[in-house]
Amino acid sequence: MGKGNRGAVGDDMSLSDQADVLQAKAADLKSSLDASRRETNEQIKARVASAKVKADAARETVHGKGDQAADRVHAQWQSFKADNSAKMRQLQEQIERKRDERDVKAAEKDAERAEDNAADALDYAAWAVDQAELAVLDAAAARAWADARAAASAG
Repeated sequence: MGKGNRGAVGDDMSLSDQADVLQAKAADLKSSLDASRRETNEQIKARVASAKVKADAARETVHGKGDQAADRVHAQWQSFKADNSAKMRQLQEQIERKRDERDVKAAEKDAERAEDNAADALDYAAWAVDQAELAVLDAAAARAWADARAAASAG
């Protein structure tokens, strides 16, 4: 593989390692969802706080590496982050207000909106994985072509 194997976690991460990290994160997401169904409200709040810290750290890492991405994908990612952050802030404010009021109907609607936002985020993540797959395959094809050209010119 060439020098283009840079990952969000470290500069010397291979594409395969990046895919493994992404797969592990997806498995952790599923485990977290399953576990949250058996937890108390306070446990879920603690899990949300922890997830926010991780997401903020990841966002900073991605933002720092974002300048290396194509302009189109970078613009889409920035727009998604801004929209998602605004929606999440608004949703958290609404949830807190409604929780204080103990309004069951409103809380149900807030939960449905939160679930819809989560579904949107998962749809975007699936799209991002599809784009990553295309980028990985493009990189592999480019590397194979370059290696074949180098071998042909050497022989």
